[in-house]
Amino acid sequence: MSFKVSSADSVFCALFARLHGLCFSKGWSEDAFMSLMAMPGAFALLVSRVETENTAPVGFALARVGGGECEIITLGVQPEHRGAGAAACLMRAITSRAGELGAAEMLLEVADDNPAAIALYQSAAFEPVGRRKDYYRGPDGRPIDAIVMRRSLSF
Repeated sequence: MSFKVSSADSVFCALFARLHGLCFSKGWSEDAFMSLMAMPGAFALLVSRVETENTAPVGFALARVGGGECEIITLGVQPEHRGAGAAACLMRAITSRAGELGAAEMLLEVADDNPAAIALYQSAAFEPVGRRKDYYRGPDGRPIDAIVMRRSLSF
C-alpha cells in the first residue's frame, strides 16, 4: 500500500473533524479545527491511500510553528490503516515542513497508554522530556498522563 501526503487548508476542517472522530475516542469539532487553523504558523496535512486511480484520505496532522519550535497539535490515522506506514509518511512531511518554516525543534504530547504512537515518535527521533499528569481523559473518563516528547531538527 502506498500513501501520499498533501497540504490542506481550512476548507478541509469538516474532513479533519470526521477523521479525528474516527481516530480518537473524543473527536474535535469542525469549529475547533477552524480555530486551530486560524492560529499563526498553523499548517495541516492529509495522508491518502493511493490506489490505481483514486486516493482516499486515511489520516491527518495539524501542527504550528512559532518561536523556533514546531508543535504537533494532533496526528491521527484511521484504525484500519494503522501500521501500514501512513503515520510515518505524515511524520516525515511534518518534519520537512517544520524545517522549511524555520523550526529548530519539534514538540508533542502523547498519551502514556498509547504504545504505538510512542513507538512512532521514538522512531522519528523524539525523546521523552517530561510528563503532564492527568492531561487526557480516557473513553471511560479516567485520567491519563501525557508524555512530552521533543526532537531537534538539526541534522
